[in-house]
Amino acid sequence: MQGGAAVLEIEFWSDLHCPWAYVTARRLRRALQRFPHPVRVYWRYWPLELVDRVGTPRAAVEAERAILSQVEPDAFALWQRDDYPVTFLPAMAIAKAASLQGEEVAGEVDFAIREGFFLYQRNVALIPELFEIVSQTSADLARLEQDFWLGHGWRRLWDDWQASQQRPIQGSPHLFVVSGQRDVHNPGIEIRQSSHGYPIIVQDDPDYLLKWLHLAWREVTSGHQEE
Repeated sequence: MQGGAAVLEIEFWSDLHCPWAYVTARRLRRALQRFPHPVRVYWRYWPLELVDRVGTPRAAVEAERAILSQVEPDAFALWQRDDYPVTFLPAMAIAKAASLQGEEVAGEVDFAIREGFFLYQRNVALIPELFEIVSQTSADLARLEQDFWLGHGWRRLWDDWQASQQRPIQGSPHLFVVSGQRDVHNPGIEIRQSSHGYPIIVQDDPDYLLKWLHLAWREVTSGHQEE
């Protein structure tokens, strides 16, 4: 927490390709609407195609899309296009370019890209489609396009990738309180693997993040961690 008025600062580490992170982003937005204290979210990227050194298989993403639609039915639609994103790095670079306009704009663009892919079947590997998505947000599109083509978003994405090596990231998504010791991976959802490798949701708490925010706030304002 920085000097001056108290603000809870959170780093949200994830891959835009990750349906679990999309669910968490949706739930965090809802929790922030109900949380009575100021929060600043830093949208940081942990690209799985760099972590794994291979693209995430379409079959895996689509299987998880179907599974998670059971807990967030309004968040997902079946992918029916003939094409499909082969990389999410340009999407993350554009989202990082948006962060040059402030974290609120970055969060808006981040969510618009996630929702564009998972709900509206936008191919977010295509830069023209990404700019169309951004045009529906409050971002200054002309400035964002310039920052993207000048490489500023790519540089910030590279900085995230380097910084991620110093974080104990368990997977996408993973949230950290900036000035505290609290963190959580895949908040509110407990899964197990079936005998055939499918993730099975065994417990789901849609309000987990609101409770987590309250605990984090008390931790950073009182100086100690609560269970």
